[in-house]
Amino acid sequence: MKLNKLLTLTAGAALSASVAGTSFAVQFVGTPSSPLSPIFGTLIDFDDQATGTVVGANDYAALGLASITETTGSGAAFARYAGTQSSPNYIGTGVNYEIGGSGNLGWDGKFLFEFSGLASMVGIGVADSRGDAEIINAYDSSFALLESWTVPTGTNVYTGIDRGGVYDIKYFEVVCDFCALDDLQFKAVPEPGTLALLGLGLLGFVGMRRFTA
Repeated sequence: MKLNKLLTLTAGAALSASVAGTSFAVQFVGTPSSPLSPIFGTLIDFDDQATGTVVGANDYAALGLASITETTGSGAAFARYAGTQSSPNYIGTGVNYEIGGSGNLGWDGKFLFEFSGLASMVGIGVADSRGDAEIINAYDSSFALLESWTVPTGTNVYTGIDRGGVYDIKYFEVVCDFCALDDLQFKAVPEPGTLALLGLGLLGFVGMRRFTA
């Protein structure tokens, strides 16, 4: 979500943690030309496919996101949309979908992101046109709740959860009313294959040092 953002750490962020670790909230205002903040880990901005394209569960498996699903069972049109939140795309259920028949038209949803490995920090942009409270949840590999964070109300918020270097987030959920999402970021532990390559490289370096010593 390429908007001007002001990083703000609040007492509420620290109090929201249910297990060791902290949560962070990033409030922002501005224009789509301004840079994302904070920057960390892997960024998925949903701009890789055309506006209007339905989001496939495995679209970002190659980037470490095992699956992305809309879990209300509604059959909502979970897709990429054009608008003011990002350029060109953000993701959402669409203007014609709502949960619970509240009479407020559109965009409600429950979005579940599953990581291939385990993450220690996750962030996402939430745009909400009505100022409703949105909730993000982090779960471990057994789907036990690690932390829950009520997103600060506002038209646009960049928010997330930082586990303080502990890699235990397997699932990240956004429960929102009249919202659109963008710029998913996550800091994940390297895949086993990457660790193996790093190990071989280290062994080679040590061997070379011994040979030249």
